[in-house]
Amino acid sequence: MSLEADWNKLQNTEVQFEDYVTCDEGLATTGTLTDAEIIDIVNQDINEDNVDENDVDHTDPADCEPLISNKEARAAINTLRSFIEKCDDIEDRVFSSLFELMK
Repeated sequence: MSLEADWNKLQNTEVQFEDYVTCDEGLATTGTLTDAEIIDIVNQDINEDNVDENDVDHTDPADCEPLISNKEARAAINTLRSFIEKCDDIEDRVFSSLFELMK
């Protein structure tokens, strides 16, 4: 079925099929920049790249996290080891990895 046949099925339309199909024929899809416009765009990009050091947030996300002591880390590993010991079908390499962490 053709587009024109589909268009004709629509009722109560005041737009002609040819007008609909060619409505954007004169639409500009590209443009030409002047030298001054190109220079402005380049200068704007350069200015955006040169951000003032005072505007940059130098906060390290790791600084915001609470510090975990060695004692707390070892306790967490022991808790994990106790949990894994009660699980079935755990590979020996998992235990080996945990013991390596505890060294």
